[in-house]
Amino acid sequence: MMRTTNTTMDTDDLIMSLIHAVHDYVPSQAQYIILLFIIPLAIACNIFVLYHLLVDKNLRKELHNHVIIVILFATLEFNLIHAPFSINLFRTGSVWPRSIIACSIWRFTAYLGCNANDVLLAWAAVERHILIYHSNMLRISRNRFLFHYLPIILLVIYLFGFNAACFLTPACFANYNFNVVFCDATCLNSVPFMASWYLMVNQLVAATLAIIFSLILWVRVIVKRKRSKGSIEWRRLHKLTMQVVVITILFIILEMPYAITCTLAYTGYFTGSIIFDYSNSISLFFCYIMPIIMPFACFLGLSNELLPRFLKPFNKFLNHNEQNRINPTISPTVMNLETRVK
Repeated sequence: MMRTTNTTMDTDDLIMSLIHAVHDYVPSQAQYIILLFIIPLAIACNIFVLYHLLVDKNLRKELHNHVIIVILFATLEFNLIHAPFSINLFRTGSVWPRSIIACSIWRFTAYLGCNANDVLLAWAAVERHILIYHSNMLRISRNRFLFHYLPIILLVIYLFGFNAACFLTPACFANYNFNVVFCDATCLNSVPFMASWYLMVNQLVAATLAIIFSLILWVRVIVKRKRSKGSIEWRRLHKLTMQVVVITILFIILEMPYAITCTLAYTGYFTGSIIFDYSNSISLFFCYIMPIIMPFACFLGLSNELLPRFLKPFNKFLNHNEQNRINPTISPTVMNLETRVK
């Protein structure tokens, strides 16, 4: 492949370096232990939050929860499909099952989950401004469809279509390595434009939009706090803001470093440095962790509604034990003996 400049890294080389770098600086055994510990908790949290958002009518009808539901579906498929493949690879050093179909499913679902987190979070940050400051407009059913439901539908179609065009192609079906993550995803570069679009738009632009709009939203809410603190409207604004801010903070910590190092690698700056390679591999590992930890962030964002439901079984158990301690149950034998004594 011809290089346009001497300083710009070839996209194919970049993807190869990203795939292998994480194994050079983050030991497979460490990744195996981390995933083995986190994944069961993440799946349980994911199902718990998703269940209540779908079953509870009050939570389900709230417009701000709809994009969160879509994100949770994306993280669920990521945790159920990508994580087991990765755990087995880190444990054995080889992909199982060793088949084209399995690797294609792994590639597609893993990138779909990561892309969905980035793109949908960016839209969630933008949409909060509409939900908070233009809520009256959404009372009209046509506007609600155009500015709420339609963007989510189009983004889902885009995510499925983009990842299918990248990874469900003849070039990908002919290129497999059963000893690396995703069975070697360099087939993404069969269409250089798609690879560049993935790195620049789905990663960097989405991350930038999510951070900028979340910060603007936070500032606007803080300014309005002085005028409406303690009111019902303030509590509503605070809830809507905190839900997306919590996720954005996690996004900044785990995904923004990868977007920056990936962009630097793509432009050719600082490549070849051991420090840069180490930073890049660590940021890539954190990027993989993002969809896994996302359910916990969603839970924290909805803690006012979900925490009492999560604690309810424990409270019942503790109250039951407390009642038994104060009023111990008398066995039938003891009751009969007491009766005879009387």
